[in-house]
Amino acid sequence: MKIPDSKIDEILEQTDLYQLVDEVVPLKKAGGSSFKGLCPFHTEKTPSFNVHPDKGYFHCFGCGEGGNAISFAMKYHGLSFPDAVRMLGERCGVEIEYDQTASKDAKDIVALHEELIIDSRKYLYSIEGKKALAYLTERKFSDRLLEEYQVGYFPPNVDPAKYIRKYDKSVLINSGLFKEGKYGLRLMFYDRVMIPVKGVTGKTIAFSGRTISDQQPKYINSPETEVFKKRRVLFNMDKAKQSLRKSEFAMVVEGYFDVMRLHEYGYGNCVASMGTSLTSDHIGLLRRYTGDIYMLFDGDQAGYKSALKSLETFVQADTFPYVVFLPEGEDPDSFIDKHGKDSFDQLIGAKKDLFLFAAEVLLKKSKDFNAKLRSLDKIKSMLISVKSPYRKDYYAQKLAVMFQVDENTLRKDIDISAAKTTLKRTSGTVEKQQERGRGVTYFCERDFIAALVQLPEDVALNYTDNILPEYFHDRRMSEIYKKVLDVLENGDNINVLLSTPDIAKELSPVLVSDLNSDLYRSAAASREKILANSVKDSMNRKIKDASDMDEKRRLVIEKFNTKKKLQEK
Repeated sequence: MKIPDSKIDEILEQTDLYQLVDEVVPLKKAGGSSFKGLCPFHTEKTPSFNVHPDKGYFHCFGCGEGGNAISFAMKYHGLSFPDAVRMLGERCGVEIEYDQTASKDAKDIVALHEELIIDSRKYLYSIEGKKALAYLTERKFSDRLLEEYQVGYFPPNVDPAKYIRKYDKSVLINSGLFKEGKYGLRLMFYDRVMIPVKGVTGKTIAFSGRTISDQQPKYINSPETEVFKKRRVLFNMDKAKQSLRKSEFAMVVEGYFDVMRLHEYGYGNCVASMGTSLTSDHIGLLRRYTGDIYMLFDGDQAGYKSALKSLETFVQADTFPYVVFLPEGEDPDSFIDKHGKDSFDQLIGAKKDLFLFAAEVLLKKSKDFNAKLRSLDKIKSMLISVKSPYRKDYYAQKLAVMFQVDENTLRKDIDISAAKTTLKRTSGTVEKQQERGRGVTYFCERDFIAALVQLPEDVALNYTDNILPEYFHDRRMSEIYKKVLDVLENGDNINVLLSTPDIAKELSPVLVSDLNSDLYRSAAASREKILANSVKDSMNRKIKDASDMDEKRRLVIEKFNTKKKLQEK
């Protein structure tokens, strides 16, 4: 689904970047027209997060994140580019009219979802929904809670004619909710309690259907579509985000009904993954809103395995959660219903550090000293990846006591293993750099691209004349320049590039800088430097490849004269 360039420009013009950021990061005047605050993307005590509303860019000099309003919405709220544009459009009152030539499926799928919610709610409270409503009533879900989560029901043999008349066949099939069979299209989620799944902005992006009969599996989710990606979505995130900002932790449970029950008891900071293990995208999304993560698992072998399986993902994300195990045979819904809020709070209070819990499990399986050392090696390989020296020190101290080994010996072993890992990784990086060739960074290359993306497209295109991507020493800048050329030559919107996180991160230090206020002069000066560097490189290669000394001397003199002319110019 393509959003018109004109709409992207209008939304960026209408969006108050200061207001957008200040809602989540308190900003203070930092001189001129810039503001400063604590970075929302990494932990810091001294503000290094700079916002320039007049230029429309932000940059953190601590972690390097930067970009425009769309970049910020994507990074902070965990949104895709189209979703971020839509969210900002709604904020500033700009209605997005999609290109007629682009796919309408995503927009229509969302509209279809909203219509299905209304119909499923009607069915739930009809004669046909009597069995489903009885099931929910038996589980003590009030009408108020069912209304809040828009829970509904579809009976078997729902006539799809209404939807066929209103939506293209491709929309119905691509939604994953309808399937074409021998007798035409039919609704897939029949005879199931329907639970809408919302995105961060509150739009319905999928459904989960819970059987009330003997259908298998017990739960089925919408397949992935243009608007629904399981690895990025957490159920109840739209409601939980405000509570997460206020509370010190997020509770992650396994079931949708668990979330609803805990929400009813006042735990607004509760979410659930979509039938999958927590991904790095999920972790990043949660960390934008809160500090700690509590994972709630069933207190059986399956629950223990799920907890241990998630550890590597958390370590890679530099996040260290707590785990809470419920009594065997219980889930949060049943436990809090039977034992009450106080008992549930006690359960949460008995949380365990997932890293140390994994070490305990490995230790219990070790029946002799050899097995103990093998187990220590396994957990040690995780410890090497821990970035914080304080956390690494804390865990090393705990592991030494648990495994009954000398703490100093363990620390030396960790340091040596870490050094070997770093050396191996560095060697690989050096080899890759050698394969790629040049990797020197010139400020003029970044300044040139930063000027191009801020200039009018037609002017910027003129400055690119005779500047080839091969002239760039920094391979990253060369790749970005190729994308800039592609956008300029095709007449597309340059702001789409600035909303790409990796490109925005590279260019934002220059974009927020006041040094290059004269963009035309900056572009011209940087262009000449790039050309000069290219000529110098070419001459150096010729000198290196020259077969005799006379030829080398001639080329050195030529290089000197060329350099002098370029300097004079």
